[in-house]
Amino acid sequence: MKFKTAKASGPAWYRATFTLDKTGDANIDMSKWGKGMVWINGYNIGRYWKIGPQQSLFMPGCWLREGENEIIVLDLDGPSEPKIAGIAKPILDKINNYESLLHRKSGETLDLANEAPINSGELAAGGGWKTISFDKTTDAQYICLEAISSQKGDDPLTTLAEIEITGENGNMIPRTKWKLVYADSEEVISENNSATRIYDNQESTFWHTAYSSAKPTHPHQVVIDLGEVVKIKGFRCLPRTDNSENGMIKAYKFYAKTIPFKF
Repeated sequence: MKFKTAKASGPAWYRATFTLDKTGDANIDMSKWGKGMVWINGYNIGRYWKIGPQQSLFMPGCWLREGENEIIVLDLDGPSEPKIAGIAKPILDKINNYESLLHRKSGETLDLANEAPINSGELAAGGGWKTISFDKTTDAQYICLEAISSQKGDDPLTTLAEIEITGENGNMIPRTKWKLVYADSEEVISENNSATRIYDNQESTFWHTAYSSAKPTHPHQVVIDLGEVVKIKGFRCLPRTDNSENGMIKAYKFYAKTIPFKF
């Protein structure tokens, strides 16, 4: 079945109906979709994620009915094709390339060789929000936070729960227009620790550099497009809040520009 009201990408609800002559257990092929949940006739039949290894959902026949049935999908990423079909055998062992989940293109490296940070220093150890004020107000649309070292000296990882940018009036810059441009490393295999976590307004989630397949060393960078040129006076950041000290940033550099960074 195909969905008539579908968006090309981004979080959206999708609804369709289908007709059955008789009912029975079925497997629903979700391999064309991104990440989300499925309801059939009001029953939540489970969650799916495009990286796998499970690419299908089991649909008990007792929840289906002869005649018209309704299926609703909440997809957070947007499907490659808004289409669903029943299949005879489940897809349980197919892992897709996860590079599409990363915010670093293959072969891409941030070039900061000719850039001067507008602020640098060391964050205090321990949890809780850290507040940094700049010496002067700066115009910026693109910002880069570079982690130089961690609180645990031999720790190659970087983690961060939230970041906020302070405007010239002392208020926080709204994050509704923000877009993550680049992250040198993200853990998206063992957990969804994407760098977008640093501005999702959820203190319990956090960016984590990769650790399941490799552990790249410092420095680690994230680049954010603020969506428009604004005047900034500082930033606040929150370390991970799960009582773990792994990856907590110590030395850092902060860059800000009105034009994009070079890669």
